[in-house]
Amino acid sequence: MVLSLYRLGLASVTVAVLAMAWPAHAQYRWTDPSGQVNYGDAPPADAKNLARVDGRAKVEGVDPTGGVPFELRRAISTFPITLYTALDCDPCESARAWLRRRGAPYQEVVVDTDVDAEELKRRVGTTSVPVMTLGRTPHLGFKEGAWSAALNAAGYPTQIVMPATYRAEPPKPIFPREAADRPPPAGSPAPKS
Repeated sequence: MVLSLYRLGLASVTVAVLAMAWPAHAQYRWTDPSGQVNYGDAPPADAKNLARVDGRAKVEGVDPTGGVPFELRRAISTFPITLYTALDCDPCESARAWLRRRGAPYQEVVVDTDVDAEELKRRVGTTSVPVMTLGRTPHLGFKEGAWSAALNAAGYPTQIVMPATYRAEPPKPIFPREAADRPPPAGSPAPKS
């Protein structure tokens, strides 16, 4: 009897916590390709009859998923990609171009000072670039086959069609600095005078 009351109390607390969390994320109702009705906060790209069911106003013409396929959204949230590069680095350019061709969204971090190099060594164990991290796992040096296998294992689709609205974030330094304190990343337009 005591165990049943304990379970009932635990179930009540769980329901209460879940109820409090409910408004934190947008909730949707949609029909999948097989015709089954689904509910959740992450409708897939092929969802039909998508409708918001959480009482919040829907913004017309805006895809709640940003047009990014479900498999990719899941991989990005679980294993985000960070590419560590340096200026005038041919292997870095090869890695960058390969990630673009693969369609894998990534954040580029430029290592251009001794302090940045020390921080890179602390984070991944080396000062050599390029380095790709998938979540917390570093992949040292650009090796197309190894990187492809790592992205596949992390759940990144092999062929990704990014939405037309997708814009990659610009490269950033490990530690924020004034723009005048560092040279522009490779491939960026020259500053206007």
